[in-house]
Amino acid sequence: MKSIVFSHKGKREVNQDFVLVQNINPETYLHLIADGMGGYEHGEIAAKLVAESVLTFLSTVESINEAQIQKAINKSNLAIRQLREKNNSKIGATVGGVILQANQATCFWVGDVKIFHYKNNRLVKESTSHTLMNEVISNGSIKDPKQISKYKHVVTRSVQGDVEHSQIESFTEKNLDSSDLFLVCSDGVHDLYDGIHLQQILNTSDSNEEAFNRIEKRLLDEAKDNFSLIGLSVE
Repeated sequence: MKSIVFSHKGKREVNQDFVLVQNINPETYLHLIADGMGGYEHGEIAAKLVAESVLTFLSTVESINEAQIQKAINKSNLAIRQLREKNNSKIGATVGGVILQANQATCFWVGDVKIFHYKNNRLVKESTSHTLMNEVISNGSIKDPKQISKYKHVVTRSVQGDVEHSQIESFTEKNLDSSDLFLVCSDGVHDLYDGIHLQQILNTSDSNEEAFNRIEKRLLDEAKDNFSLIGLSVE
């Protein structure tokens, strides 16, 4: 397993993304990005609290599956609710991650942290963000693309103390080999890059390291928001 990570504040004053790459046990690795919610207070504190709560809970279970991941998110919800009530303020984060166990990866997310899975530098799977934009596209209630796009950053699920609105979505990829690559990206990354654009960069670079350097360079120049990326390859 090899991971490449970068995180930057972009044009913002503070980086409210929190990146966590950690061994849960000798055979299990957690790769997670939590993104403090824009418009709320103390986003950097919320992101760190959510990430560390998830890690703490998952470190206590013998077998990690979707049910245990949801319990970890519920625990982080409780921590956020306690902090919110203590400070009498709105606080929350979106989160996405990949748990690698042997040659299997479980990908999960709440909100708009996005996960891409590539095999032989070809996009085979990507998460669908929990945003109002995707909801109106799905139900067809709005047809005008200009109207739809304004809902892009309105998340419909997040970790902000309400368990009902923090249900995870997930997928599992099995029988992984050295051709598999997972990207976990905060919205500062996928605002500029969609999955096919990232695929093109991977295919025109001599290595994953070169590809990520190219991605980071453009983000440093152009990203308005915080941006964070984890690249995870199975070796």
